Amino acid sequence: MRCVLFWALLFHQGAASFVVRQPLLQAKKSSSLFANMPAKTSDVKGAKKTAVLICPAQFCVPADYEDLLTCLKKMPELSVTSSSRVAPLPRTEWIKVARQLPTKSFFDATLSVSSTLSWYFDAIECALSEIFASEGSDVNVCIIGHSIGGWVARAYLGGLSGSSSAVYRLAQEQCTSLITLGTPQISPSDALVDQTRGLLQEVERSEACSPQSLLEEKGIEITCVCSSSLEGKFLTTNFEQLIAASSYFPLLGKLGNTVGDGIVPIDLAFLDEPARRVNVQKCSVTDSPIRHAHVLPTPWNLYDGYAPSIKLPDEFKWYGSEGVIGEWAKYV
Repeated sequence: MRCVLFWALLFHQGAASFVVRQPLLQAKKSSSLFANMPAKTSDVKGAKKTAVLICPAQFCVPADYEDLLTCLKKMPELSVTSSSRVAPLPRTEWIKVARQLPTKSFFDATLSVSSTLSWYFDAIECALSEIFASEGSDVNVCIIGHSIGGWVARAYLGGLSGSSSAVYRLAQEQCTSLITLGTPQISPSDALVDQTRGLLQEVERSEACSPQSLLEEKGIEITCVCSSSLEGKFLTTNFEQLIAASSYFPLLGKLGNTVGDGIVPIDLAFLDEPARRVNVQKCSVTDSPIRHAHVLPTPWNLYDGYAPSIKLPDEFKWYGSEGVIGEWAKYV
């Protein structure tokens, strides 16, 4: 979630007369699709492998997470499968949210998760169906959600997508962990504005989306990861602190001594137990602060929806950087 209201951004994007790509292929498979799949998820040592599905941040695209996936696959202690992937979301899909702008639910901040984010859920199921087809129906799945992708993934696992497909049912059985990176988990009532227009509040209210329910009923462990590297300040000449303050303030409705990853304040990034909390403070390799992202999304590039976002300089460390990833990857 960005410091600017993504709804306003989407309004301007949606008003443009661009042709949006065709909707993602629906992953509504019959239950027989996976019935005869071979069990082939063990390596030569007999250790069960895990497929990773990354749910991207707003306006980010699969190419933005290639380095993260490569790094995870190369970590021998994880046994991450080669079929691990990012949900196939081009930035153009976000324009679909603009359909909700003229509605009463938008102005009342009571948007429905299932109808507003159906296109995101379709992308999740599309990726999962490809993983199960490649690895077999008994492969363990870890979902990693970056920023907004974290609470969208939690909504999916908690049933708010409304899906009843074979892919969804299998995901409920095979998903063992959800890791959120810089995800706002809470939409406080005293925030200056509800940037999600009721979506995150619906996830919060849903008992099925709670860490306790996901763990006890489905065996899904949740790990919340957030940086406390960047303090938000308005009275400063430090540009990053100004940007952080402009993001933290509307989300919290207050500012004093607030830290976070520059976009999401740490106060909103953690769920209650039994969810695990990982507070990453500095990169262990460079001692640099850890920021929300490693790229600058380009929502204006509608000509090529899958083109990589603008990559930030290498000295800008984020959750997927060397010296940081080890803090949370052990929970995959």
